Amino acid sequence: MGYQIGDLAGYVDLAKLHAPEAAPVPQCWYILRTHPNCEAKVMKAFRLRNISAYLPVMTVMKEFQRIRRGFEWIERRNVVSPLILGAVLIPDFEERWECWRGIDGAIGLLRFGEWTPHLTPKLFQDIRNIEDIANTPKSKRQRAFEVGQLVRVVNGPFRGFSARVERIDSRGRLSVGVEIFRRITPLEIEESDIEAVEAECA
Repeated sequence: MGYQIGDLAGYVDLAKLHAPEAAPVPQCWYILRTHPNCEAKVMKAFRLRNISAYLPVMTVMKEFQRIRRGFEWIERRNVVSPLILGAVLIPDFEERWECWRGIDGAIGLLRFGEWTPHLTPKLFQDIRNIEDIANTPKSKRQRAFEVGQLVRVVNGPFRGFSARVERIDSRGRLSVGVEIFRRITPLEIEESDIEAVEAECA
């Protein structure tokens, strides 16, 4: 029996037709080894092939020496660098297809004999947290010290001297006042070179 013009053929559930597929949740992450300085190149190839992967990166300030017409100066620039050199993280649902085969710069999964190590979701989240900390500017990180706080120098030529925090600049550097020969001397220092001291009660 054929259909006539105007006959009802049936209904199409548009909600089911256009429902997006749920993204698979990886249970573990494998470490794909790459050639030196090829991490971004491998990630670009993965994006073109629609392959899931993750490259943790951090932004670092690098100095470049430039010479022009006899003048020499140092230029500072922010450079994006891989957090784990020579490695890209592959989710478990991509690993079984060996998606990296034929991609220039990819070597293969990290293996120790017959054993292939992997990252659990908790370890992967720890790497994400480290990446967040590495990409947060020093000026926006949580302050370990406050202006007026009593500290002790633990590194450098003034090791063992007590000082008081006088200023914290926008880059996170500290200026402390160190008492030398009964005179307060200002000193610029990193947070890692000092420790907090409990104020002594008189």
